[in-house]
Amino acid sequence: MISQRFYIVAAISSSLCLFLSACGNDKEATYKSGGMTHTMAEGKDAVPKDFPLPLYTGAAPTGSVSAEGAGDEQSRFLILSTTDPLDKVSEYYQAELKNTGWSVDNVQVLPKLVSISATKKDKDLDANVSLADDGGKTTISLQSTKSVEIKKEDDEPTENYAPNKVTPPTD
Repeated sequence: MISQRFYIVAAISSSLCLFLSACGNDKEATYKSGGMTHTMAEGKDAVPKDFPLPLYTGAAPTGSVSAEGAGDEQSRFLILSTTDPLDKVSEYYQAELKNTGWSVDNVQVLPKLVSISATKKDKDLDANVSLADDGGKTTISLQSTKSVEIKKEDDEPTENYAPNKVTPPTD
């Protein structure tokens, strides 16, 4: 599970860099899709507004992806980089998350990789902090999500499937 998360984080990071490179000299790109506003940014100004997770002191932001939808639905992803060792950064996040009202639910430690899952129930937020030792630097991947319950409209038709000659049963 952790290795899958790490690969997903790496894929998002690579995609972010490619996307922003394709946008020319702009350091931020925003577009709307699927009822959400998506913003991708790179460099020192990449920290999304009102980012709910603590930022490691002295770490340099490298990129972010944010998506905001109807109501309070949101997903924010930020990548930071520091020259501090992995264990020092891990200790900071485990302590600072608790100090800022997060409940640390799970900590998984592997060689060169730490994953910390946390929740903030009063704000309906979930978070994941992934830390990776990148040979001389530590990459910090921060993700927070807030979901809202989408109520099904009463007037939406429900699908009624009945097998017939045109659409036979599949089992």
